[in-house]
Amino acid sequence: MLFWNNVNFRHGEQYAIDAIQQQLLSAILRFGVATSVSKLTPSLSMAQSQQQQQQHEQ
Repeated sequence: MLFWNNVNFRHGEQYAIDAIQQQLLSAILRFGVATSVSKLTPSLSMAQSQQQQQQHEQ
């Protein structure tokens, strides 16, 4: 982003910035979904195993 200060965009400036922002946004969304899924999966399996242990104890 720093190099943008040294370059005067004329043609397609807004288009280039929009494309970069879209790519960043989609990458952030994919990363967020992937991390939340990877965090949810172990906690879900832990909850299931805890339920099974409780059922066995009763």
